[in-house]
Amino acid sequence: MIYLKKRCTNSLTANKKSFLFIVFISLIFITPQLITCNMVIGSDAIFHFNRFYDTSEQIRNGNFEYFISLYGFQQSGRIVNAFYGPFVAYLHGLLVLFSKNWFVYQVLSNLILFIISGCSMYTFLRAGHFTYRKSRIGAVLYMCTFSILYWATRQGFSSWGSALMPLCLTVIFYVFEERRVPRFKLGFFTAFLFQTHILSALILVLIYTPIFLYAFIKNTNKLDFVVAILKEILLFIMLTLNIWSTYFIITRENRLVAPFINHTMSSNTINQNSYYWLLNPMSLILMLLIILGIFFSKWKTHSTDLKMLFIIMLSFLLLSTSLIPWNYFIEKNVSIVELIQFPFRFFVPVTILLIYLFLQITDFEKLNNYFVVLGILQVVILMFATLNSWNNDENYILSGPNTIIENNDVDSVKKSFFLKDKSESLKIVEKTTPDYLPIYDNTDLNKYKLYEEKIIYKNEIFEKSVNNSKLIIYMDQSDDKYTELPVIIYTDTILSTNGIEIAKRDYKLSEIGTPIIPNGLIENNQVEIAFDHQLSDFFIVITVILWIVVGLVYLYRARIKI
Repeated sequence: MIYLKKRCTNSLTANKKSFLFIVFISLIFITPQLITCNMVIGSDAIFHFNRFYDTSEQIRNGNFEYFISLYGFQQSGRIVNAFYGPFVAYLHGLLVLFSKNWFVYQVLSNLILFIISGCSMYTFLRAGHFTYRKSRIGAVLYMCTFSILYWATRQGFSSWGSALMPLCLTVIFYVFEERRVPRFKLGFFTAFLFQTHILSALILVLIYTPIFLYAFIKNTNKLDFVVAILKEILLFIMLTLNIWSTYFIITRENRLVAPFINHTMSSNTINQNSYYWLLNPMSLILMLLIILGIFFSKWKTHSTDLKMLFIIMLSFLLLSTSLIPWNYFIEKNVSIVELIQFPFRFFVPVTILLIYLFLQITDFEKLNNYFVVLGILQVVILMFATLNSWNNDENYILSGPNTIIENNDVDSVKKSFFLKDKSESLKIVEKTTPDYLPIYDNTDLNKYKLYEEKIIYKNEIFEKSVNNSKLIIYMDQSDDKYTELPVIIYTDTILSTNGIEIAKRDYKLSEIGTPIIPNGLIENNQVEIAFDHQLSDFFIVITVILWIVVGLVYLYRARIKI
């Protein structure tokens, strides 16, 4: 008993030291931003800032609205968060709320992401029976990959899915050892990742599939195995009811603008324009060459489990290259390929499995130390280089095309991201991204231009406020017969004036759902919009309750194990 207690204490101490080490490295990675006090406004920054500002203001004001945007996205009433990790959006909203300005939020979110990714990879390697030292090395190496740096340098949200993926992959070791389905964990981890980043969850399922098929073949009681899998699928569905119900409710009667379709996917591969995924850290190339050499020269000496992980790694490596005719699939309108957008996303599991295999079949202690030191230096240099763009008055905003900067004074634009009022910067720097807008006309008109014209520019002549989770639009008296409001109307959006609902037959909708209302119907020069929650609230509440219950169960089981 004394021995067990001592062993448990030593384990806790070692894990605590590892955690502190990961935190220390994470602090090093954010130091360049603390030194320069520069921002990184990457390709997806404005989009996600709007998402999280919306949820932060909902929390601050107590005006909760799961579907339509009340504060973000020009207070347009469009649906974004409900399709894009709604629960995680509220967690980021809390972080935005507690942050003094966007600069503080960016620093804190980067820090948290580095810590999560490091702890996740550390847990994965410990589950694979690595020593504490090797697990720490692998954790830091993973923190140095572009899978994680994608958020810090460009605000690519897939990094949050990448940070959690190693944790989700811990179940594979149980499957390899026991040839059974891990109870509760499979459904829980898949749902956890699905709630964070859907595409990352789909990649996770692709990794799981061959492993569980192999375990099924090797299992003597195949019926029990299938039943266990079905139970995990049911758990997954129950923990993601909010997402499934949203897609059903919104898409059953609304035709939506699909997210950006990349028509040059072959260019966004690790052997083409996205080569930097392979070069961060640069040790990945050497690790890959060593692994390839060892496996192909000594194939028979490796266990079946290692061979399977190696094949999975090679498969995803292939998918992340232009050897797959991605552009051809796009031309043929293959839906699943359109969803992928960027093939470099398949490189995430490559980095995880590559680090695992390298540490598993090699014992280069000094080389590993060099890899860690060089990886840390590379991240620091990359962060300084990325942050330096902020000093360029022409390219300080790196959010790509379809970005509107309303103020020509560069200093004012930059200062807006350091203001306590976070809405100021979102009014100055705007993106015309039309994702999930409704389509009411088969027009070939550019949806980006339509959003710019009907929402962004028209917003200037209207005032908006929020009360009781309703968006209120105020307007000046006009002699015109009709008024087109800068808000988006979906099938379940309720439009009203002076508390009286305006029938859908009494107004028209533009190509992207902005209402054109006869002025004679508008009372007190104001219109209210809300969303019909009758069907959706039940599924949302059930999902929240289930997550609380599952969370408490896991905490209880963790306490028992300790």
